[in-house]
Amino acid sequence: MKNIVSRSLVMSSLVGFLTACGGGSGSDTGSLTPPPAPAPTSTTFSLGVSDAPVDDALAVVVYFDEVELIGNADPIRFTVSDGNGGPRMVDLLTVQGSNFASLVSNEEIPLGEYTQLRLSVTDASYIEMEQGTFPLKVPSGELKLDGFTALANVTAAYTVEFVLRKSLVDPKGQPSIFLKPRGVRLVANAEVGVLEGTVAESLVLDPSCSEKADPLEGNAIYLFEGTGLGFTNLGDDADAPVDPNEISPFSVAEVKYNEDSASYQYQMGYVPQGSYTLAFTCHAAVDEPETDEGTEQGFAFLTAKEANVSAQQTTVVDFP
Repeated sequence: MKNIVSRSLVMSSLVGFLTACGGGSGSDTGSLTPPPAPAPTSTTFSLGVSDAPVDDALAVVVYFDEVELIGNADPIRFTVSDGNGGPRMVDLLTVQGSNFASLVSNEEIPLGEYTQLRLSVTDASYIEMEQGTFPLKVPSGELKLDGFTALANVTAAYTVEFVLRKSLVDPKGQPSIFLKPRGVRLVANAEVGVLEGTVAESLVLDPSCSEKADPLEGNAIYLFEGTGLGFTNLGDDADAPVDPNEISPFSVAEVKYNEDSASYQYQMGYVPQGSYTLAFTCHAAVDEPETDEGTEQGFAFLTAKEANVSAQQTTVVDFP
């Protein structure tokens, strides 16, 4: 009787052990559901710079030393350096089209709304032109740009796009060139595409362009937001157009001669997804950013085309 009771106790203990471990002949009622993963509270932030160039500059050298994100909490600052502790030097003319220079790479930031991005520029910046080399000044020493929202599971990868034709200003009577926020915009890399194409030599050498000393200068594609705009409403780059119906360009790309392919080419990088009108002119050299030029000053478009830009895609628009 004592042995029978002992064997019963051993069997009961064994069955209990197997049941707890998922064994036995019954259903797996003892398994546990793992707790849900905690919700993310941060993402990674990257920032680069790119450029749409200007005709008469040989170099536009900018020294960046800090990127600051302004949000609901304390500002977040990233030191931008050249690897030796000094400011990061970028010649904007070397990062045209879809090329870029990196300022911040894969830094962790909290999720949330950032109302402004500030890009600090030092007094060492300069511009080299045929007339000489001049200091490049930024009002208050920093470019203040729109912000963005940092979302969960979305990399915050952005590029500061400089449209130098719009942002470089030569104030009369001063020895410096100013780099202003107009023409400088912050774009999300996942939401932009590329526009590129060729321009026929017949357009570059059109009789209306014959007054130029150098036929390779002053050729540009002007980009306007939207379609069905009306050719006569397409305007130059002016702060305050005289004609209220005139439409100002969103961006401008230089048309360059490629000796290898013997063709005239252009490229616009970091163009937000959407519909656009592109117009060609050979008179871009007379277009000043703060004044309104028209046919009386020798500025005019020769032809225009429409196109749709898709995110992370290259759209080809040729001007035959």
